[in-house]
Amino acid sequence: MEDEQILNLYFSRSEQAIGETASKYGPYCHSIAMHVLENEEDAEECVSDTYMSAWNRMPPVRPQILSVFLGKITRNISVSRWRKQSAVKRGGGTVAVALEELEACTPSSWDVTQEMERKELE
Repeated sequence: MEDEQILNLYFSRSEQAIGETASKYGPYCHSIAMHVLENEEDAEECVSDTYMSAWNRMPPVRPQILSVFLGKITRNISVSRWRKQSAVKRGGGTVAVALEELEACTPSSWDVTQEMERKELE
């Protein structure tokens, strides 16, 4: 199906527009998301979010080149997801490692309880 026909489906609010978009541009959008995220599940979710965003933006926006429009949406969604996943404030995956290292340095609650009982007996 031609891009103009797909755009007309969006403007007539036909759900067929999503299916036609997925058929024609699904692999293209998936490729963009995979290059950014390098994770299959996240890439698929970003592509689905792309379709939802395109649905919400058309109308009133009527893109000149549908592939560029969809590619830009996919890229922006993927980059946003990547930033959330690798945010420094969330530790970027290092929090779990740090907690494991600290666990070896701190006594367990069982050790603390036994120590308290021992001091009470003295």
